[in-house]
Amino acid sequence: MTTRSIFALAAAALVAVATGAEAQTRGVTADTVIIGSHSDLSGPLASWGVPATNGARMRFDEANAAGGVHGRKIDFRVEDTQYQVPLTVRATNRLVQRDNIFAMLLGAGTAQSLASYEITDRQGIPNVFPLSAARSMAYPTHPLHISYFASYQDQAIGAIRYFHERDGVGSVCLQTQSSEYGEEVTDGVRSAAEELGLEISMIGTHRTTETEFAGAATAIRNANCDLIYLGTTGRDTIALYTTLRQMGVTVPMVGNMVSYLPVVAQAGGGEMEGLYVTSPVADANWNDGNAFRTDFIARYRAAHNEDPTVQTQAGYLSADLLIRGLEAAGPDLTAEGLMAGIEGLQDIADPFGGLSMSFGAEKRFGVDSLFLIQVENSAWVVREQNLPF
Repeated sequence: MTTRSIFALAAAALVAVATGAEAQTRGVTADTVIIGSHSDLSGPLASWGVPATNGARMRFDEANAAGGVHGRKIDFRVEDTQYQVPLTVRATNRLVQRDNIFAMLLGAGTAQSLASYEITDRQGIPNVFPLSAARSMAYPTHPLHISYFASYQDQAIGAIRYFHERDGVGSVCLQTQSSEYGEEVTDGVRSAAEELGLEISMIGTHRTTETEFAGAATAIRNANCDLIYLGTTGRDTIALYTTLRQMGVTVPMVGNMVSYLPVVAQAGGGEMEGLYVTSPVADANWNDGNAFRTDFIARYRAAHNEDPTVQTQAGYLSADLLIRGLEAAGPDLTAEGLMAGIEGLQDIADPFGGLSMSFGAEKRFGVDSLFLIQVENSAWVVREQNLPF
C-alpha cells in the first residue's frame, strides 16, 4: 500500500470517527479525555514500562490539578502486557472497545506497538510517542503515528560513525535479539557499515529469553573486530558484556537506549565499566540547582520512594508533548486536530536538560542528535552530546 493510500484510509477513519462535533469524538466528553497505554509493568521490559508510566501519570496529574486541558481532565488508563504481543493485542482491544480511548500513548515494545497500530489505525485513533525507538514506529509516514526518539537505526549509525572517526574502526561485530527490535538494529549497523566502508565481521542473534552467552561471546572474540555493537536490552547486555570482558575482549562495546538502565551500570559491582550507549535522552543532573528538577525529584521520591530514571523522564516528556498537542488542538477536540497540534510543535525544550524537539507533517521523530554515555564507577556519565547521526 502506498503512503498516499495510507493517508487516505486514515483520513477516512478520522472523518468516520470524529465528524467535527465534540460529542461525536470517541473518548472525549465535556470534562474528560481518555488516554490509554499498553505497557510492560511486570515483564522483561518493566524497567522501562513502570518508570515511564509513573512519569506520564505525574505529568497528567499536574495538568489535571491545573484544571485539565480546555476544561477536560485526563483519564489515563494503563494495561500491563508483560512485553507479550498476544497480551498487547488483548490490552489494545480492551482500551479501544471497553474504555473507548481517544488516543494511545507510550505503547511499550516494537512488535507490541506494531500489533497495536493495526487495531488503533482501523479506528482512527492516534497512537503516539511509543516506548520504542524503532523506525517503524513513525516510518513510513502515517498521520496517526509520531515519536520523539531518534530511531534505533540512527542510534547505531551515530555510534559507529563516532568510533570510526575517533578510533579508526574498520570492522564491526553485532550481537542482537532475534526480534523486530533486533532487525531494526541490524538495519542500522548495515547502513553505517555501507556508508563508511566498514566490514561487518559477524552478526549474531539470540532469543529474548537467552541467559547463556559463552558461545556468542566466543564467536565475537574469534571474529577479532574493532567495535562490538550490542542490540540488547537489560539482562542480556549484562551477561554478554561481562562474558566478553572475562574472555579478555577489550575493544569498545556500545549499545543503544534500551540498555541505558541503572541496573546495567550497577551490575556486578563494577563489571560493566566502560560500556557505551548512544541515546536520544540522558539522565538529568538533579543537583544543579534547577528549580524544576529539584522539585521534580523531591515529588517523585515522595510518591515512589526511589529516584526518577531516564525512563521516568521519557514518560513525563511524552505526556507533556501529548498535552501540548491537546492544547493546540483547541476545545473542539478531534484526532485530526490532535495530530495537527503535535505536528506544529517546534523547538520544545526538555526541562530535564536534554535535547530540544520539533515535529512536522514529514518530521515524525522529534530529536535530531544523540548523547554518547559511558559507565564509570557503576554510573552513567555523558561523554558527548549533540552527537550527529
